[in-house]
This record gives sequence, structure tokens and C-alpha cells, in this order.
Amino acid sequence: MDLGENIKKSFVYPLCDYNKFAMIGVLSVFSVLYSVCSSFAGDNPGVIVISVLISSIFFVYLMGFSVSVIECGINLEEKIPDFKVGRDISNFFKYLALSIVYGIVPGIIIFITILGSGILKIFTDISPYIQYGNTDIPPDLLSSFMFAFLIILLVTVVVTVIQSIFTNLGVARMAANNSFSDGLDFFEVFNDIGKIGWFKTVGWFIVICVLNMVFFMISMGIMMIPYVGVILAAFFMMTFMKLFNSYSVGLLYSDAYKISKTQEDIKEIPKAENISERRDVLDEYEEISKNKKEDTIDSMYGEKDE
Repeated sequence: MDLGENIKKSFVYPLCDYNKFAMIGVLSVFSVLYSVCSSFAGDNPGVIVISVLISSIFFVYLMGFSVSVIECGINLEEKIPDFKVGRDISNFFKYLALSIVYGIVPGIIIFITILGSGILKIFTDISPYIQYGNTDIPPDLLSSFMFAFLIILLVTVVVTVIQSIFTNLGVARMAANNSFSDGLDFFEVFNDIGKIGWFKTVGWFIVICVLNMVFFMISMGIMMIPYVGVILAAFFMMTFMKLFNSYSVGLLYSDAYKISKTQEDIKEIPKAENISERRDVLDEYEEISKNKKEDTIDSMYGEKDE
């Protein structure tokens, strides 16, 4: 599946079931209940504590539910999954654990970069100037600070992008195989990205980030509506974004999943009962490989002329 088709199907998906969309919308409103209550209840500590607790519970559930949406995308099912509390709560903790594990190495890299750049010492040298309102900071000190800051920013962006891609596809692999350990298999996730195509995967990530920025700006505009802005933004935009993003991850991973399953079938060819069965499996794998190659070419150069 090429990138354009992925985005198109993901746009349509949230509205494939209006009833479930509305139900998720209500859950989304409860997940931001703290923001709603803070607008009306002011500084009432009791209301704030209760609203934070309720918001956390619904946030946890929706994050777990998104794993089921990813699974629908992997299986190319154009339906919003049913609500199953036990399954979705369990999926949230698996999702959280995967995110933490995949965030360890990037965190260490960023920490080492901060220490190695010397920005902490530079900032200590600059602090007295800032503290006493002296803007006459030595140019070499200021340039050293800016250089170190840019290095840290660059490294942070790169490792965060890589971490986000691996986390999303790790969760998708977990959902596809219904196995938490499979989601943690870094090398298999790396192989899956190779099956999808690195160019296609990075391109997908960039497009998703740009679209989410647009969605976020629309949400901010809606939130400016007095009294009901936060509720409307949560009900419509937050729900749409959650379904859109999760389904798109599933569609992206569906290519790798399809190839993996076909490769497993090929391994079983010697056990096949007849030549026709063996031929069918090989034809399917050849078709998938051909489509993957065409998708890569289309992603790089645009659609081919008919």
C-alpha cells in the first residue's frame, strides 16, 4: 500500500461508524475533564483532584483502545473495534512498557550528548550575566552556547524520530502477533521496517507529523470558542486524530505483516500436499514483492504514467 492510499484510508476510517465515533468522542471528553473543570471550578481542590483522576482513567483506556485500532489497520478491517475494558486496559500497560523500553537508549544518547557538549558549564558561565541583567555577554561564550544547543537539538530530534518509529511499529508488531515479547524484539522490528521500506517509513512519519500539526492548529482554533471549545475539540478533533493515527500505523505495518506471513508459508512449502498449493504461495509472495517495489518507486518519483 502506497503512502497516498494509507493517508486516504486513514482519513475515511474514523467516520466508518458514527455511533462508535460518538462513543469514543464522549470518552475523549472525559479524558480531558480536568481542562473542562479547571475552566468552571476555578481552584476548588476537591474538584481538581477528582477530575484529574477521572481524566487519567479515561486516558488510559483510550490509549489501550488505540492498540485495537492498530490491529484493525494491520488486518485491513474497515471497522472500529468493539469496546473491551479488560483487553484495552491490558494493552495500555503493554503500550506503556514498550514506550519506556524503546525510550531508554534515546534517553541515554541525549544525556551523553548534553554532558559531552559542555552546555552545562557554559550555562553556568553565562548565568551571572543573566542574573544581574547584564546583556553584554562575551561573543565567544554566546556562540559556544548556541553551538552546543544546536548539537543537542539535532541529536534530540534524530533520536526522537527513530524512537517514535520503532515504538509505533513495535506496538504494531505486538498487536499483529498478540505477543508483548514480539513487540520488544528490536531486531525483528528493524527487519519489519526494511520490509516496509525505510524511505516509505520516514516519509510516512513526516507526513503524519505535518498533518497532526494541522489538526492541532484546528483544535486550538476550536478551543477558543467560549465555554464549550475544549469539549468540542476533544469530542471531534481528539477522537479523529486518535483513530486516524492508530489506523495509519496499522496500515503501514500491514505490508511487513503480509510479507512475514507469506515467508512463513514459503517455509511450509515442502510440507504442502500438492504442487498447486506450493505454486499459490510462491505467486502470492512474488505479487507482494512486486507491489512493494512499485510502491517504493511511486513514493520516490510520483505515480507512474499510464
